Amino acid sequence: MWLHGPGEKGGTELIDFERITRLAGELFHERADLNCKQAVPVSDNQIVRLKAQGCSSDNWSLVMFTPQSDFSLVGNCCFLGELHIHIPEGILSDTIFENCEIEGPLTARSNRKITSMTLLPGSVVEYCGTIHWNSIPGTMDAFINAGVETGERKVPIIPHFDHNDVAFLGSAAGRGAVEECILLRNEIRDKLRGVIGRDAVVSHCSCIQNSLILDKGRVSNATAVRGSILMNGASAGDGALVRNSVLQWNSSVDSFAIVENSIVGECAVVERHGKLTDSFLGADSVLGEGEVTASVVGPLTGIHHQSLLIAAMWPGGRGNIGYGANIGSNHTSRLPDQEIKPGTGQFFGLSTSVKFPADFSRSPFTIIATGLTTLPQRVSFPFSLITLPHKRPQNVPDGWCRLIPGWMLSENLYSVLRNSWKYKNRLRAVRTTVDTSVFSEEVLEQVRDAKERLEQHSGSSIPGVGKNFVTEEDRLKGIEVYRKCLRSLELWKKHLTESLNAGETGEILDLLRYARSTTISSRAKDYKRGDRIIDDYLAVRPLQEEDEFIQDFEAFYKKIVKQLDRN
Repeated sequence: MWLHGPGEKGGTELIDFERITRLAGELFHERADLNCKQAVPVSDNQIVRLKAQGCSSDNWSLVMFTPQSDFSLVGNCCFLGELHIHIPEGILSDTIFENCEIEGPLTARSNRKITSMTLLPGSVVEYCGTIHWNSIPGTMDAFINAGVETGERKVPIIPHFDHNDVAFLGSAAGRGAVEECILLRNEIRDKLRGVIGRDAVVSHCSCIQNSLILDKGRVSNATAVRGSILMNGASAGDGALVRNSVLQWNSSVDSFAIVENSIVGECAVVERHGKLTDSFLGADSVLGEGEVTASVVGPLTGIHHQSLLIAAMWPGGRGNIGYGANIGSNHTSRLPDQEIKPGTGQFFGLSTSVKFPADFSRSPFTIIATGLTTLPQRVSFPFSLITLPHKRPQNVPDGWCRLIPGWMLSENLYSVLRNSWKYKNRLRAVRTTVDTSVFSEEVLEQVRDAKERLEQHSGSSIPGVGKNFVTEEDRLKGIEVYRKCLRSLELWKKHLTESLNAGETGEILDLLRYARSTTISSRAKDYKRGDRIIDDYLAVRPLQEEDEFIQDFEAFYKKIVKQLDRN
């Protein structure tokens, strides 16, 4: 079954439910081939030995061991209900086991009680309170509020969804597919059973309830894990509280973070008291100290400080939210049903306050400057800066801000290019498809559209500026920088296909020199300003030319110039 819908790239994306169903197989540990299935009831002599080693049972006839099991590894255990045990190596001690399948070699010791769980080879379960299974994980009945807190974009949690899947199902185009998703989820949920997977480590956790800890998963010093699925390599530790959620491959929740009714994407991190509720956090994103509620956050997004993001549909991700930013004015005093659509790579500065509804989805890689309060609006200008005006022109309403189209390309190109470099270097996800490009076809189309609007309109009549104004100087400069951007990428494509003529070769060399100069000078501003203000600024920082990105950029620049010069 294939469902079609618009994804973050603007084209037609596919949600392949056959693929999701196939991947769901990793949640179901096939148990027919387990050695413990061949276990037989313990003999009278074995019962005597187990009792001598401090073990007890409410019904010894239901306690079964395989012939390969080493009884010397079992001590001070209480066996309740039906047990199937294969323990050729490892240790079982000081634990109450009830209705479990135990497939060694493994270690299970000093736990209060383990009920209705399957423990697989290589696992370590020690110093825990209760680990029990008595119903399907709550996450298989939970929903993500994908962009509206009051539930109008509600999406069922399916463990293998990515940011595009959730965003599509939360959109108007995808609403008709939600019921099919629920049916698929029901098919998956009915097959789930409690398991601690191969080479998983579970220690010092007071309660693990109705949860799956898959292969190489880790729960260490967590407060509790309830109704959740930790996929291969995922971890919950150091005071983390995980409820009715999915932690995808190699993701982590720790340092007293709280995750509830959410999906933590592949290799993503929730840490330092961060709170993720009713949301999707994209692959390789970080949420620390801040709060994210009722949102879809795409990959490689940084939320490292105390801040609020609520009711956001942000599948493109790759952005940043600064300390004290309040991206959460979703309440009109009537209902908290307002929402925001940030642009891919958008940066919300320190202490910004963004009033809802707001749509910046056609303003990728745009900065909202520190301390700004923006009004409800739709803005459609890529690579721009929204900032406080030094001087407000006549007839501009109070509360409107200054929009500088293309400012990131003309004044902060270092940041733009470094972001592209950074995304590629920091991406660890291998199961999730992540677009790390900055100048994608979708973004270039938005740049082209913005340039044409600036060319065709002026003053307060420019479409897409929202509750902002554009000065004539900024309009003309925006046209020029957008033109250079488009022309550079057009010539770059011709270079890749070796179809440049002599005149175009000279033109692209000029544009490359301009890009290099702009990149270096935008970074040099930090050094000049810092040295002017802080006495030992340069003494404690590496030289600009030692910047790892600058070094890579310079090597790339020299390589391309050499290639072009040969032509």
